Amino acid sequence: MEGVFSEIGFYTYALAAGGFLLLAAILLTTSRKKISATQKWLVFVLIINVIWAVVHTLNYLPGNSSGLFLTLVDFLRNSSWIFLLVHLMFNIWCAQGNEKLARKIGRIYGIGFGILLTIELLTVGGKAGWSDIVIPAKVNLYENLFVAILVLLLVENVYRSTAEENRWGIRYLCLALGTLYVFDFLLYADNILFTSIGPKLYDARGLINFLVVPLIGISASRNPDWSLKVQISRKAAFHTITLIGSGAYLIGMSAAGYYLQNHGGKWGNLLQATFVVVAILLLVAALSSGRFRARGRVFLSKHLFRYKYDYRDEWLRFIGTISDTQHHYGLRERSIQAMADIMDSPGGGLWLREKPDAYVMAAKWNYHPKMEGELDIHDEFIRFIEQQEWVVNLDEVEDGKIKGADCPIPNWLLESPELWLVVPLLHHDRTVGFILLLRPRGSKDLNWESLDLLKIVGRQVGSYLAEQIAEQALAEAREFEAFNRKFAFVVHDIKNLASQLSLIVRNADKHAGNPEFQQDMLLTVKDSADKMNNLLSRITVVREPSKEKEEETSELSGLLEKIIDRTVKSGTEVGFQKNTGPLMVKGDLESLETVFMHLIQNAIDACDPDDVRVGLRLSSEEDYAIVKLIDNGCGMSKEFIRDELFRPFRSTKEKGYGIGAYESREIIKRMGGRLSVKSIPEEGTTMTVYLKLASQEEKILDQAAQ
Repeated sequence: MEGVFSEIGFYTYALAAGGFLLLAAILLTTSRKKISATQKWLVFVLIINVIWAVVHTLNYLPGNSSGLFLTLVDFLRNSSWIFLLVHLMFNIWCAQGNEKLARKIGRIYGIGFGILLTIELLTVGGKAGWSDIVIPAKVNLYENLFVAILVLLLVENVYRSTAEENRWGIRYLCLALGTLYVFDFLLYADNILFTSIGPKLYDARGLINFLVVPLIGISASRNPDWSLKVQISRKAAFHTITLIGSGAYLIGMSAAGYYLQNHGGKWGNLLQATFVVVAILLLVAALSSGRFRARGRVFLSKHLFRYKYDYRDEWLRFIGTISDTQHHYGLRERSIQAMADIMDSPGGGLWLREKPDAYVMAAKWNYHPKMEGELDIHDEFIRFIEQQEWVVNLDEVEDGKIKGADCPIPNWLLESPELWLVVPLLHHDRTVGFILLLRPRGSKDLNWESLDLLKIVGRQVGSYLAEQIAEQALAEAREFEAFNRKFAFVVHDIKNLASQLSLIVRNADKHAGNPEFQQDMLLTVKDSADKMNNLLSRITVVREPSKEKEEETSELSGLLEKIIDRTVKSGTEVGFQKNTGPLMVKGDLESLETVFMHLIQNAIDACDPDDVRVGLRLSSEEDYAIVKLIDNGCGMSKEFIRDELFRPFRSTKEKGYGIGAYESREIIKRMGGRLSVKSIPEEGTTMTVYLKLASQEEKILDQAAQ
């Protein structure tokens, strides 16, 4: 064949050869177990078809003798398909106990194959001049026509003999062979009637063979014995079929536009342009329609795949939606969206136990109905979906009750036709809540796969929401804990102030008439009142120290002198030695004052009231200011210092709270310093505070701020 049709035929048969070769390679390389007999036959048939397509491809090239073997390769290709079908029939007959019939039919086909092979070899020999016997061309034509009819009969018998529940696995193989040999029947019938094969039909034969390769592959994937483990994803199948369908649609519309152009008279061009634009708009509208895509996915799931869902893709999409924190949706909204996406639902609502005795709407995603009813925690409907883990389909209702169960459905769930499914969310077999999904964009059948998937997802969502609820409760408990801790610190500070005021009262009997004592007493009381007001404000606002306070610097020497002066005026002598000038340290004045007030007061409380010897020594070393606080109190054991001193509510004092040392150490640590303790029981204690010295830059910044 020459010209354009020769080029088209060359490429179509080459495509067919490539398709059959690729499928054969996949079958061989994906087999993990021992190759079954059916798989061997199928691979053998595919290789024969590769040879057949290659010979026909070479026939289009000028100057080669491949045309001599066309009838022979046609015969081998037909015979290979016949033997595959006979093999399948043999398996069916043996399963039915008809081994003798199977063997008898096998012998008949073997004899027939030998006779026809002899005819084909003689035909090749006659054409090549190797034999004097010449077989008329009509014999080959009638032979091919007979073979086409025989294959169609075998296909029909294989399909009918297969049990109805197993036809799913061979349906597409039968469809592929039926397509091939109906086309061959038309091809050879046309030849017999018109004495020549039409070039267009002959060129199209290669393309038809290429197009049926995916159908054979689908059947192979549906039969485990054929060992085709490669699976096409639903997404790829959807996009591929959409692309093919779009192409076919555009070709059809182009043909219709061409017809309008040629038969529309003076309006032809206008009609063609308008028609094509409208056709493209309709195609874009269909492809962008959520309902169209939903129905397309349902169609693919029903007709191309063994299972309704691609569980890997569904789970990855679910995890991706749940963990997507980039958008403004919270976990509750994302939970609804994740479940709605699986069922192609446009939206839904989430009900949780937000009240002590009822489930109420806690979140919604694309939820438009005004139905936001509540359900009592002891409602029969709640108990039923919890105990049975029942996904309620609101389309299946009998007399206001769940179909097949004597459980009434709340009236507000039945009032809106948009509501579709009620999915329980369980955690440790307890109902966390439920999700109410809206009706999907396309028709959606609920079978055991859908229900099981919803139950699994419901449990996963239930666990996420239960953890979130637990975290919220824990956060609230931590807020109360922080408040209680702050309150404990404040109580301890008030105790220190009370101790100072008590000292003033005790000394008032001796110095009440002294004007200087009276003035100091008023100053101390005023200072104590200010501190109490400050402490009360610390109770009402519980928060971490601000970053600005953490970056503040303070002059330590003057602060210590101020604290000691106040203590002395209260009636207790405290010694103070310093081996350095003013020292700027990191930390705010209020926190530093709290630390040293605690430590000094604790030292005084640890001493005998009649023999109080407390002293401070200030020095510096490298990057630290060092304050040593020494007392002659009762002292502490090493075990107490190690295990109890810095734990809240542990104290050796009869009326102590066990807060001062703990709070002081925490404040010092926050400032970047440290606190060390050395003590000998019945002799005294030395507390050493190390505070970081402020750098020169920090001193300048602090002075500028002041």
